[in-house]
Amino acid sequence: MTDQGEASSSVHRQSLSVRPRRLALLLFLAYASLITIFQGIQNILLPPVVEALTPDDKVGTLAVLSTLASLTTIVALFAGGAISDRTRSRWGRRTPSLVLSWLASIALMPLMAFADSVVQLMIVMPLLWFTLNYYQSVLLAALPDRIPLKELGFASAAIGLGAPVGIFGGVNIGAFAPNPVLGYVFLAIPFTILTFALIALEREPSSLDEVLPPRPRLSLTSALDEFKSLRDRNFALAVASRFLMFLCYFGVNGYLFYVLQDYVGVPNLPHQNPGVAVSMLLTVMTISWLIVTPVVGFVADRLRRTAFIVAVVSFGAGLVTLLPALNADWSVMILFGVGIGVMFGTYFVLDLKLATLVLPSEQTAGRDLGLLLAAGSAPGVVAPAIAAGIIASGGYPSLFVFGALVSMAAGLCAILIRLRG
Repeated sequence: MTDQGEASSSVHRQSLSVRPRRLALLLFLAYASLITIFQGIQNILLPPVVEALTPDDKVGTLAVLSTLASLTTIVALFAGGAISDRTRSRWGRRTPSLVLSWLASIALMPLMAFADSVVQLMIVMPLLWFTLNYYQSVLLAALPDRIPLKELGFASAAIGLGAPVGIFGGVNIGAFAPNPVLGYVFLAIPFTILTFALIALEREPSSLDEVLPPRPRLSLTSALDEFKSLRDRNFALAVASRFLMFLCYFGVNGYLFYVLQDYVGVPNLPHQNPGVAVSMLLTVMTISWLIVTPVVGFVADRLRRTAFIVAVVSFGAGLVTLLPALNADWSVMILFGVGIGVMFGTYFVLDLKLATLVLPSEQTAGRDLGLLLAAGSAPGVVAPAIAAGIIASGGYPSLFVFGALVSMAAGLCAILIRLRG
């Protein structure tokens, strides 16, 4: 099995950075600040509020909120890439969208902090998730736009480090902030500083002279044409593999607070505190992720079998996910955290590289990358309902079995990418 296009890429890079490693560092910092917001809210700040508002239906309420947020996430990831593809300005294609989505996110965060009803959360959280994911789509479009192929593995690893650093920052800010409102403030500050550091220190060249693609007609046929990239076999397999892998992640980790509280049991947790236990578990996961990512990043630009290794890691993640199903013990959860950190740390770096390599179109790189990113977020739409049903019918062990099966299915899809002979 070999990966076509790893020696050369058909994806056009619009404005190659003369300092790609500095750009990669700034992308890492901005991405980490974004993940910090997601993790701090989702894992620490939100679950106690949901439990206080609906103590008898906390799992179902959290599932509804996550589903609504995931629906807007899918739209945002696709829209961010597609709209910025067509943006022409003296500040480049991506910068205007980056600034506007940052501004909208900062405006919505106080509304989220002061929400005191489920209805308010159902309105504000999907809007906030839309603006944050729009930002994510535009931010990551720098990979196909501005990173040379020879530096793609390094840049993917740098951005990959943003995920565990963001998890670590988010859960600790959320867990140890003096109060929830200050938690939101502390999440917003690095997001603001690092966004403008990226814009100021690695300015995007003007896009005024770039040819604007034809404006699509408003019709069903034109709308379907936006997804024509899925006709490309390798791109479609990459989309399917990413969807299934993140279905495992969202299905299991989306209920981590309640898994520790109700499955492992509060008396068995450190300090008998689920919030602190989530913080500790995700910190262990983060450390494992941080250790493995630089190693993977070092060799990523030398690998020629990216799809195959992504498949192997997907199978490994499936095996690790089975561990908590065998024993509801805090030490097993720690082992699970270490394993998931290693597997997803490796997966995230190589999957970003693979995603960039299989983009089939030069002019719509942002749109197609947004579609791949959406494939990683779309599971959030179905995962809460699926997980809630699995928990209700088979308990938490069956949730981990489900996660293991879909992770292995992701590996099967990945192993078929660029298969010869």
